[in-house]
Amino acid sequence: MTLWKSIIRHMKEKKFQYIGVTLLLVISIMLYVSLSMAISTLDNRNQEFKQTYNQEDFHFIVASSIEDGQLKDWEERFNLTLEKRMYTDVTYQEDTTLRLFSKSDSVNTPYISEGEMPSGDNEVAISSVFAKEHNLSVGEKINVNSQTITVTGFVYLPDYIYILERESDLINDPNSFGIGIGSQDVIQSLSSKTITQILGANGTKENISSLKEAVTSNFSLLKWLNAKDNPRIEFVESEIQGARATVTTLPLFILALSVMMVLMIMKRQIEMQRKEIGTLMALGYRKGELRRHYMMHAGFIGVVGSITSIVIGTALSIPITNLYSEYYNLPRISYFDWDTSVLLVGFIVPNVILLLMTYLVIRKPLTQSPLALLSPKDMSTGKKSWLENLPFFHKGTFMSRFRLRLLIRSKARALYILLGIMLSTILLIFGFISYNAMGSLIDTTYKEIYQYDYAVYYNTLQQDEVEEGSSTFTAGEINVKNVNGANRKAVDQKATIYGIKPETDQVQLLNDEEKVVNLKAKQGFIISQPLATVLGIKEGAQLTIGNAYNEETITREITGVSNVYIGHAIYYEKSNVNDFLGYPKEVYNAKWTNEEPTQEESILFIEDKRDMIENFESTSSLMRYSIFGISAFAFFIGVIVLTLITNLIVEENSPSISLFKVMGYTDKEISKLVVNIYTPLVVLAYIISVPIGVLAIDQMMASLVEQTGFSLPVKLTWPMIGIGFVIIMVTYYVSLFFSRKKVTKVSLQEALKKQQD
Repeated sequence: MTLWKSIIRHMKEKKFQYIGVTLLLVISIMLYVSLSMAISTLDNRNQEFKQTYNQEDFHFIVASSIEDGQLKDWEERFNLTLEKRMYTDVTYQEDTTLRLFSKSDSVNTPYISEGEMPSGDNEVAISSVFAKEHNLSVGEKINVNSQTITVTGFVYLPDYIYILERESDLINDPNSFGIGIGSQDVIQSLSSKTITQILGANGTKENISSLKEAVTSNFSLLKWLNAKDNPRIEFVESEIQGARATVTTLPLFILALSVMMVLMIMKRQIEMQRKEIGTLMALGYRKGELRRHYMMHAGFIGVVGSITSIVIGTALSIPITNLYSEYYNLPRISYFDWDTSVLLVGFIVPNVILLLMTYLVIRKPLTQSPLALLSPKDMSTGKKSWLENLPFFHKGTFMSRFRLRLLIRSKARALYILLGIMLSTILLIFGFISYNAMGSLIDTTYKEIYQYDYAVYYNTLQQDEVEEGSSTFTAGEINVKNVNGANRKAVDQKATIYGIKPETDQVQLLNDEEKVVNLKAKQGFIISQPLATVLGIKEGAQLTIGNAYNEETITREITGVSNVYIGHAIYYEKSNVNDFLGYPKEVYNAKWTNEEPTQEESILFIEDKRDMIENFESTSSLMRYSIFGISAFAFFIGVIVLTLITNLIVEENSPSISLFKVMGYTDKEISKLVVNIYTPLVVLAYIISVPIGVLAIDQMMASLVEQTGFSLPVKLTWPMIGIGFVIIMVTYYVSLFFSRKKVTKVSLQEALKKQQD
């Protein structure tokens, strides 16, 4: 009981240190628990939704209609489920598109979260996020294409989990695009132009491949999209996989900082209580009892911190899950899923690490005899650091030599500050690069490379002359087979090949040197940055690609890598692409133009570059807001870490500080001598952290490319480096402000107490 009282008394005396280190522990475990449980719940919702409502394995579109009997025959031959689904795009209000689908019964069956399924004429169900954005409720009447229709409910579709208007979009925008379902009669009454998809599910990989061959041999295939290549399905899968891979990185780093601080506190405490320990041992206390006593300090921090953070993290995971679900349009099929493994890891791992490391720190001092512990530590022989023997160490003023000696003799604290500054710096760099990346992507891809305003895709091959200023091209799906020969690297990567006219001025393929490399498409392949990153290749490599619809393959040299940051794309001369795809040399299936196209039966869809730019700029605006949150978090962590360490320095050097006061030094001079000795280390840590942070983020972006097909340029400008440095230095001086207040509280009697000891 007496020893337990001493724990409470010591924590009250050092409450700032214990509160600070507990706060770090709470932040690390809370981040892990909340994010892990949110991702786990999101994954469970996603899996239950896709299985219960039979998410598609693929869908395709052909140029002509397919009879129901043909679908039935394919179902029996290839043992899978096929179903037709009609859709059309209609205008709701100004600049807002509503994509309406016919109700499917076997594949991608809709889920109604509120209201009921539309059954009569002039009735539709719309996505809940679209309804929320436009303040629509169940039963409300809306005007679409000059017709009044009734909203009967809110719907979720398994193949539109992430609601994107175009597959090349990065972010969903419910203000400008939404989805809904209605009867075929409603869809046909609202629009004269409809598209029929064939949805497929419940098939093996071999059967799906056989079906694809059967379709291409009998019909003109306009589009085939597997679920794993569909961003509306795959983005949420990628988010879950990516989050699970990285959810422990930041919490572990903060946990390491909290553990290190606990160890330094315990080491300092044992050094200060040497005589007390020796006295207790002389009185009969066993070493095991004393060991348990000091481990209880770490145990108290661990238990309080882990229980608090688990409660907060669990509660926080619910709104995070709902935020994810709303963003990815996942229905709340399950409200909350307990993940026992996350809770156990969040409690057991930090406590085991804390207790184990604390045991290693206190084990050696407790092996000494009571007599050795009762003797002042200063009487024991010690070794100088080898750095103190260097010639420059003995030069300079007393102030510079004292500061240097203090810095050198506290290597553990120097490492702690280095890690803390690195964490804050990497967080800042991540925010800066994310902020800058979207702007660079928009400016480079959509303004410098893509000179057209519209990309028009046709549902049949065209050979008519186009208006002046337009440029025709052929687009087709291909599979990347090999890189640098079959014996070097075999791959299975899908991409889109664009057969272009190298002299076109509608697309200016720029490389890293800001040179247009269009003419190189005559000699070989020009590939986009995302494809180059995924394949890990550069200019000069040999690339073998295969026609996605037959067994044809060609091998060409990579003659250029263009700064197109969106999509896995290959650009090659049009006549060669047509020959590879089996088309006549002069035909095309798409065009780039600056004139707004009119709706025609032959047009499959139109890409408006302005819509794409607005879509990416909305993403950029979100990242601009997030930079403030990231900066605030980096600042908060930095202040805690630096304040804890500088307070520990003041406490350790309180006798010296008291002596300096007796000698007439002012508080400002003492602070310069003792507190802000780590200024050069903070500067050095920032300089080291910048390239490390850029490299780490570059690797993270490379993995993002594989999951999404988007390559965000990792560029850090000098102004951003300067702003980051200012933020780090402000963080450092804020921590010094708190520590200097502690200097003023050191009494003149501290030096006398030390002499008496």
